[in-house]
Amino acid sequence: MKRLLAHFSLVTLLLLSACDKPHNTRNPAQKPIQIGIIIPIEHPAMDEITSGFEDTLSATLKQPVKFQVMRAQGDINLQRAMILQLQNKNIDLYAPIATQPTEMTAAMIKDRPIVGLAALLPDSAREHSQLALVDDEITPTQIIQFIHAVYPLKTQFTLVYSNNDKILPQVNEAVAAGKTLGIQINTRMITALPDLYSIAQSLSPQTQGIIVLKDVLVVSGIATLSKTANEKHIALISADDGSVQNGSGFALGVKEYQIGVEGAKVALNILQGTHATDIPVVKMTNLSVFINPEALTAQGQDIQSIQEQAEKQHYAVVNVSDARLGAVK
Repeated sequence: MKRLLAHFSLVTLLLLSACDKPHNTRNPAQKPIQIGIIIPIEHPAMDEITSGFEDTLSATLKQPVKFQVMRAQGDINLQRAMILQLQNKNIDLYAPIATQPTEMTAAMIKDRPIVGLAALLPDSAREHSQLALVDDEITPTQIIQFIHAVYPLKTQFTLVYSNNDKILPQVNEAVAAGKTLGIQINTRMITALPDLYSIAQSLSPQTQGIIVLKDVLVVSGIATLSKTANEKHIALISADDGSVQNGSGFALGVKEYQIGVEGAKVALNILQGTHATDIPVVKMTNLSVFINPEALTAQGQDIQSIQEQAEKQHYAVVNVSDARLGAVK
């Protein structure tokens, strides 16, 4: 009889304990999941991606999460040191932003999942690492075609790019796309941010516009090119909304905040047990045209033509002056 009563008491205790456990949200006593975000260089676009990632993951993850945000300030050696620092902290998941930081992280980290945000690497890079990717790239051909639709009479542009091996194929594609449309695209390469000033001062008088692709180093110095475009009353066209916030007239691209949102969804799947390499590369295909009316006016450009072509090609038009881009649907 005593054994029966003891057994009954134990069962009752277990049931009461089960009733005391929370049914839904996070348990404060749980150890937080540690996530390392690696930002290669300061730029509003990087902050938008980070915000989208943090906001979404914090709202959807059913346990505490702690973000370790590392900013490399354009220094590749500092970036490498930061990845090692995160490794020593036993980070649970890495979220590098842009292709080059993602490539470096994948080469250094083999035992933890990585979600590359705004990054594109060959399939071979995923074979020996736990790497998932959110690809935000639109083709240079799409950009040049849209520029031609907006400015059908302009035939001389200068494309400014950095000495990044990942950018050169895009530059070549842009030049080739221009040729098919009767546009001459002159290219100018920089190796460091101070080079932008000398390039801006030595633009050909025939140049009718400046083009910048999604190039981390160049867009971090977009204000220098914006100043020149304003002075010469020529178009400055980019491929990300952060550059438009900082003085580019317009851009065809994807919302940076949404890149972070999509990356957070991938990270959530991984943290719930899906292996990173089993997740297909996420392609960002919902394009928008971002406009900066103040910059367009300073550069002597016609907003109406941009809006008309965006409507014809079913692109949403986002005025970066209206609201924080993360809130734009």
